Formats: sequence, structure tokens, C-alpha cells
Amino acid sequence: MKPRFVRELRLRIKVFEYLSFSHNGINMRKKIIPIIVAAVLLIAAIAAYLLVPLPLQSARDLTYRGEMWSAFNPGVVDATVTGDTLTLTLKRRALWAGNGQGALVSKTVTGNFKATAIVRAHKASNPTQTVASPVSLGGLAARNPAGADAGLTENYVHIVVGNTPAGIGIETKTTLNGATSYEAIPGPMGDAELRICRVGAQFYLYQRPIGTPQWVLAKAHARPDLPDTLMVGATIYAALPPDLQVSYENLRIQPGVQAQADCESD
Repeated sequence: MKPRFVRELRLRIKVFEYLSFSHNGINMRKKIIPIIVAAVLLIAAIAAYLLVPLPLQSARDLTYRGEMWSAFNPGVVDATVTGDTLTLTLKRRALWAGNGQGALVSKTVTGNFKATAIVRAHKASNPTQTVASPVSLGGLAARNPAGADAGLTENYVHIVVGNTPAGIGIETKTTLNGATSYEAIPGPMGDAELRICRVGAQFYLYQRPIGTPQWVLAKAHARPDLPDTLMVGATIYAALPPDLQVSYENLRIQPGVQAQADCESD
């Protein structure tokens, strides 16, 4: 049998080892836990960045489908991009009529072109519902860059969808030196695929129900006054304080148009 003091010594050594291990374990946990928390927060931030639509960062620039687009009158609109969809939310009244100006996210285009997008005009407060606020519309426009903001007059053509002065449907509009005329085409929904096509001085405005193959000519305008280079893209506006969010799917501008037949081909 071992002496008592030997047994006590061994017992004290075991207690010391246990306490040392526990103390070091506590210190280790104190060091590891903040690292784990920081890593989790970093992963969450990266996931949020990748999954949440990106807001319009600059007042003038927007990256959409790998290309730079310019935001005109950016103070009245919020913009997000999710995949092939550009979404514009109108923050306050801004009206394309006379020399008034709404918002336009555009590219500079020279010569003939066709601009196309699936456009959906919904409530900002409930994007599952068609827009209901009066004269609240979004679609495609081709505008002379030298407009009212430069001390001149507005000149453009556009085709839009949403709540027109005649109710839900499509509207075509032409503005010449600040004088506006429009036509409203009633429809069952605030959604449509829209197209503007330029052939020389002639502008053809098309629409078709989403998912259908046949383009329908809504209006044609002869505009020899419009310059060779225009601002072309997604427009949004409202006559009164709006509840309006407009999405543009697969918005694209294609050059190489030679004749009206090219306007109606996909």
C-alpha cells in the first residue's frame, strides 16, 4: 500500500490538471466564440448581398444585364435589378406630358432599333395587384436628349401599360415641341409585352399579350424632327401621388432594323 502522502499528491495533481483544463477550455471558448459569431455574420451578409435585389447605387448609372444604363430624373424613382428584371418604383408624382418629365432608365441609341420588354404595372403597396392609382403607367420610350431640363421643349414617343386616363390598358403618346397627344387602348390587365421600333423617321409602337407570338401595331408616328441619337429605355410616370411599381423583364435594344418587317420579327 502506497504512503498516504503519495496518494494525496496524486490526487492534488489530478485536481490541478482538471482545473487547468477547465480554465484553458474557458479561455479557448472565449476566444473561439467571437470568431464563430463573426464568421456567421459574414456568411449572412454575403448571402443577403447575393440574394436581395441590388438598389440603384448611383443617381446616374445602373448596371442591367451586364451593361450600363442611365437614370434620367432619378430623384423620383427607386430602381432594383434581379436577374433579367428591372423594377422601378415611383416615389412621387412625375408626369410625361407637355414639358413635364417622368423617369427614364435608358441607353443612348443611334439609328434604327427595336426596344422590347415584358412590362407589368402593379401597386407598389402590393405588387401582386394591378396598379389602381389614376394615370399611373410604365413602358418604353424614345426621347430627344435635348429636352426641358436643357431649357428646350420635350420631344419623344412612348408606349406604356397600366392605368390610363380611360382605365386599365395601353397608352401610346407622342410629344412634339411640348405638345402632347395620346391614345388609350382599354385592356383586361396591366401587363403586356411592348416594343418601340424605329425605321428612319418612322416610329412603330407595338404590343402583344404576354406569351403570344403575334405583334399588334398600336400606333405609328412619323417624327422626322427627332435626331438620329435618342435616349431609349424604360419609362415610368404618374399624374397624381402614385402607388406604382413597374417591372421590365428581358428589356433589350436591338440594332440592325432595316424595314417595318424587321420590327415584327423576334
